[in-house]
Amino acid sequence: MRIVNLHLPAFVTTFRKLGHDVLSIGTTPDCDVRLTEPLSHKRLLDLLAAKSFQPDLVFWCDACQVPWIFGFEALPAVTIGYSIDQYLNPWHVPYSAAFDAILVAQKDYLPLFSASPTSRPARWMPLFCTPERDRDPGTPRDIPVSFVGTLDGAVNPTRRPFLSAFRKLAPLVTTTGAYAPIYGRSRIVLNQSAAGELNFRLFEAMACGAAVLTEATENGLPELFTPDVEVLTYRRGDPASAAHTALTALENVPGLAAMAACGRRKVLSLHTVTARAKEILALARDLAASGVPARRVAALSKVRGEVRKAYVFLATDDSLRLPTEQRQFFLEMSR
Repeated sequence: MRIVNLHLPAFVTTFRKLGHDVLSIGTTPDCDVRLTEPLSHKRLLDLLAAKSFQPDLVFWCDACQVPWIFGFEALPAVTIGYSIDQYLNPWHVPYSAAFDAILVAQKDYLPLFSASPTSRPARWMPLFCTPERDRDPGTPRDIPVSFVGTLDGAVNPTRRPFLSAFRKLAPLVTTTGAYAPIYGRSRIVLNQSAAGELNFRLFEAMACGAAVLTEATENGLPELFTPDVEVLTYRRGDPASAAHTALTALENVPGLAAMAACGRRKVLSLHTVTARAKEILALARDLAASGVPARRVAALSKVRGEVRKAYVFLATDDSLRLPTEQRQFFLEMSR
């Protein structure tokens, strides 16, 4: 299968290992085509023609950034989108009309995508680990509890106060940057989210062999992991609850090790990038066989009407922290 990957290249290496030809287009250095400005429909067609690359699948992977590649909804290939941070980006809902199917990482948000004017299907696809990177090094676990991630920011202003309150009650190492070396030394990885979402940290830390202490939230958590068997939980926003749970777990060395092992087995068996990639590819084959891309192209006027609504969101939604020039750009795109 020939695949054009748009934005986040999280699946590119795995698609290739599974035998597919991939052209990645995005803004990061690891993309085959690195963009420094938006790519118009015409320039997208010219790029594909210059590379003699006629895709069977166009896969958009959410990188929590505004759209930079336009007009792919008019291609005769299967189009599939993967919305990861929909809780931060309400424009994903109308934008999903560009796809023959939309995958949604946070289960509680799935109903927002289910009622589609274009009748495209939506399904839950949780996040995942990447075993080649997320590994248990087998070294001593000399860090009782750790947190690796952004400590400040408008997206999650409660994080630093939460971590500071936790540290007053229980041991905690906090840092940013490369997480795998820290997770590989941690007995417990503390997880705290922006909106109760099941983020990458949950899956990555388990794969690295640490027990995860995360919020007792929804978005499918109880369906993915059994509390007190594969994962530790605490009341969301309650650092005292989190610290008490951590200290209790640290006292039971064999039990904590067993929980970490159970979590690791679960993510490595069911929640890897390869498992998700295979699901995406199977869906693409089913959509192609049922003739869905041709029906989308035939209804292009309706599809683009919905996509323009996404541009209106981007131009006018005050909760999105976009510069004025970007808002003006999307206002023009919406007309």
